[in-house]
Amino acid sequence: MAGDPSERDEALDALRDQLSELLAAQRRLRGRDAGQNRGGLSFAQFRLVRELGRAEGSALPASQLAAAAELAPPTVTQMLDQLAAAGLVERTRSERDRRVVTNRLTDEGRRVLDEKEALHARKWRGAFADLDRDALDAGSAVLARLRRLYDDL
Repeated sequence: MAGDPSERDEALDALRDQLSELLAAQRRLRGRDAGQNRGGLSFAQFRLVRELGRAEGSALPASQLAAAAELAPPTVTQMLDQLAAAGLVERTRSERDRRVVTNRLTDEGRRVLDEKEALHARKWRGAFADLDRDALDAGSAVLARLRRLYDDL
């Protein structure tokens, strides 16, 4: 690659600074409670509801949801209890193995998920509306490289 090494170093420093800011913003997002978010879901609850939505009506055990959402099983169980109390999730004990409780979205849970995903999609598209395909592809490549770097650290 051509270019002044000091300019490249400055660009790498700027990228690292922006990544730090992005990670801080993600921590703030995760730290918001359900009352601060439209749709009444915390970030972690949204992840569970989204995973249940992807199951398209199939019932999933908490262990599978915990793995998919990268959350601790006891935390997931507590959140599922809260989501069930809010009428968003139906929890059913397995008749074959009484230790297993399966979970599925209720109609209200599907409505809330669809509303929240539509809001996220509008914000996502709006945030990048001024970028062309080449810029988006370059951004994706940088993020993929950062993911690999983090996996190697």
